[in-house]
Amino acid sequence: MISERPDLGSNPALRTALTDLVRDGVLSPGQADAVAHRLSPLWATPTALTAATLAAHSHGENRTRTRIVEIAGYVGGAMVLGGAATIVVPTWGSFPPVARFLLAMVATIVLAAGAVAARFARLGDDTLAVRMRLASVLGALASGAVATAAAVPASDSAEVLAGTVAALLLAVPGYALFRGAPLLFTGWLAGALLIGDLLDRAGIDDILPWGIAYAVFGAFWMLLAIPLRVSPIREPGVAALLGGLTGLGAAEAITTDSLPDDGPLLAIVGLIVGVAFAAGCFGLYLATRRWPALVPAVLIALVVPATALAQILGSLLAAGFAVAVVGLLLLVAGGIALMSRRPGGAPAASGHPPVAPGHS
Repeated sequence: MISERPDLGSNPALRTALTDLVRDGVLSPGQADAVAHRLSPLWATPTALTAATLAAHSHGENRTRTRIVEIAGYVGGAMVLGGAATIVVPTWGSFPPVARFLLAMVATIVLAAGAVAARFARLGDDTLAVRMRLASVLGALASGAVATAAAVPASDSAEVLAGTVAALLLAVPGYALFRGAPLLFTGWLAGALLIGDLLDRAGIDDILPWGIAYAVFGAFWMLLAIPLRVSPIREPGVAALLGGLTGLGAAEAITTDSLPDDGPLLAIVGLIVGVAFAAGCFGLYLATRRWPALVPAVLIALVVPATALAQILGSLLAAGFAVAVVGLLLLVAGGIALMSRRPGGAPAASGHPPVAPGHS
């Protein structure tokens, strides 16, 4: 019943009005309850409003304090690591291999345990985002430490292979558990170093196979950035940034490897690779609305066409002029498309009546 609602006690006039409307059949009891619920903030007591305001203010202060503590933790941790590196790095080679391995493993265990503790600590849901970021940073550092440990017993020719594989074995499940851009970057870096080591072991010296391999690697990261319902990546903007920058490096390497005897073929291949990655980055930006996806697209547009056209035309001046003309035409086309657009997607005016649906 309306008269039994406790939140109407502070406004008898409204309670009476709603009761009369129900009695006259204008409102049903359910509708009257809905109206009372929606209007309840208007007759909230000053004490309740003050409590809500204080609670919101306290929540804001807690968030600010949490951010300050987080930043202080990062700065303090960086200073501790920097001090430890200053002490250990100059004397690292003088340690016996067993001592180096044990030191790296102890650092790995401590960092991994800290990441797990930060992730699963019972400190309230309001600190979850901060704890996830901290866990990702610690997980990335643990991946670097385990890579160092794995490289110690390996031979000189296998240090990179052992270190990158160990880092991936920790970074990939670590990202599945903690998420975060630091672990994502660690996985990308380890993968890029692993590809380079494998190509070097295979004795491949030509730039074209290297460029194609890294173009495939960059395309893999671009695919990870596609926003799917079951996507394993929670930071699509970062994945698009890493994949796009990898594609930029691959396209530029292929383009600059073109020699006079080769003709314009490699420059054309590099230009196609660059255009494909730029288009992919723009598409990912439209799909995800994450601004990092635009960074490699802009860099590719600035660098790759000029380099490729300089190789094709044999003149850097002519290449710069051609790129400027193409860019100007794109700007003009975009402006015309924007000005010809009609509100609500209505077509431009013409002398013909609109075509009925189902006819062409």
